[in-house]
Amino acid sequence: MSRVHTRYFLSVEKLAMLLLLAYPTLMLAVKGGMNGVFLLMLLLALAVSLARPTGLHAVAWRREWTIYAAAMFGLTAAIFISQSFNHDLSAHPHDAASRYWLAVPVFLLLQRLELKVFTVLQFAFPVAAITGFLMAKNLGAWAENRSGIGTLDLIHFGDFELILGVLSLLSMDWFGRDSLPLRILKIAGLLAGLAASVASGSRGGWLAIPVFIAIFVYFKASGISLKMVVASLLAALLAITITYFGSSTLQQRAHDFANDVTVFGNGNGNRDTSTGIRWQLYKAAVEIFSHHPLFGVGPEGFAREMKPMMEAGKLTPLAADLGRGEVHNDILSKTAGMGVFGLIAILAIYFVPFGLFWRATKSASAQSRQAGILGIAFVSGFIVFGLTAEILSLTMASAFYSFTVAVLLAASYNIHHGGQFAGKNKEHHV
Repeated sequence: MSRVHTRYFLSVEKLAMLLLLAYPTLMLAVKGGMNGVFLLMLLLALAVSLARPTGLHAVAWRREWTIYAAAMFGLTAAIFISQSFNHDLSAHPHDAASRYWLAVPVFLLLQRLELKVFTVLQFAFPVAAITGFLMAKNLGAWAENRSGIGTLDLIHFGDFELILGVLSLLSMDWFGRDSLPLRILKIAGLLAGLAASVASGSRGGWLAIPVFIAIFVYFKASGISLKMVVASLLAALLAITITYFGSSTLQQRAHDFANDVTVFGNGNGNRDTSTGIRWQLYKAAVEIFSHHPLFGVGPEGFAREMKPMMEAGKLTPLAADLGRGEVHNDILSKTAGMGVFGLIAILAIYFVPFGLFWRATKSASAQSRQAGILGIAFVSGFIVFGLTAEILSLTMASAFYSFTVAVLLAASYNIHHGGQFAGKNKEHHV
C-alpha cells in the first residue's frame, strides 16, 4: 500500500473516530450539532464510495442489509403514499424521514472500518451525559422549576440524558476490562444522566427505567453471583429512595401524575390534566385511524382534525389546541397520519434494528454481543419514550436515533469480528 493510500485510509478512520466521539455532546451543546455531524459522516461515506481507500474492503451485501435498508425507507414511502392519496404533497414531512435512509451509507462505511474506531463511544456517551448535566439550569417557575438546556425541550433533554447514562453503563468492559478511570467515567455518566433526567421532570421517559433494568439483568446478571444481584438491587432501591426524597421536582412530578390519574378516573369533567389531555389525543388518533385506515389523513392532517373533533365534544379546547402540535405518541401519530402504511413503517423503524441487535447478542464475538446489547437498550428506550411523546418528531431526534442505530449496527456486524459475518454474498462497491 502506497504512503498516499495509507494516509488516506488513516484519515478516514481518524475523521470517523472524531465524529463518533463528538456527536452526542454536540447534539446537546450546539444547536444543529447532531445534523451537522450526520452530514459530515454522510459526506465521508460518499467520498469513500467514490474513491475507496486501498485496504478497505468492498461492501459484502447481505440479505439483512436489504431488510434494514427497506425498513429505513419505509417511512418516506408511507408519507409519499399518504400525501398522494390526500392530494397534499409537501416536502416538510420528508425532512425527518430522510434521516433514516440516509443513515444506511453511514452504516455501510462504519461496518468495514477497524474495530478501534468504535472504542471512542466508551468516552462519547458518558462525556455527553456529564456535559448535559453540567449545562442544565433551573428554568424557573414557568417550567415548574424543572432543569433543562437551551438547545432542547425538556422532554427530549430528559430522555436523551437518560439513554446516554444507560449506554454509559452498558458499555462497561466493551473492549476488554476497563481501567479504573474509565470505569469511574462510565459510572459518572450513568449518575449524571439519571440526575439530569430527574431534574428535567420528564416523567414519561422514566417508564423506560424498568425496561433498562430488565435488559441489564437479562444480559449481564448471568455471570454475577446471586448475592451480587441482590446487593445491586438493594443499592438501586436505596438510590431511587434517596433520589425521590432528595428531589422536590421528582416528588412534585410524581404527585402531579397520581393526581392526574385520580382526577381523570373520577370522571369529574376535568380532562385538561397532562394525563387527561394525552388520553383524549390517543382516543382521537384511534378514531381517526378507524375512519382512514389505509392512508390516514396525511402526515400533517391530524392538526386539521382537531377543530371538528372539538366542536363535536370529543376534545376539550385545550386538548385540541395541543393536538395541533403533536399526538404525544409516535406510533399513534404515524398511524393516524399515514394509516396502516405509517403503522408498518414506524414499527419497522423500531423492530428491524431491534431484531438485528438481538441476533448480534448471539455472536461468537464478545464485542459484537456487547454492541447488540447497547443497541437493544437504545431502541427499547426510544420505543418507551415514544409512548408518551412524539420523541422522533424533531429532525435532530430522528438523526440521533437513525445515526446511533447505524453506528451500533456497524459495531455489531463489523467485518473485523471474524468470518461470522462474511458469508458468500456478492460484493458491491460503495
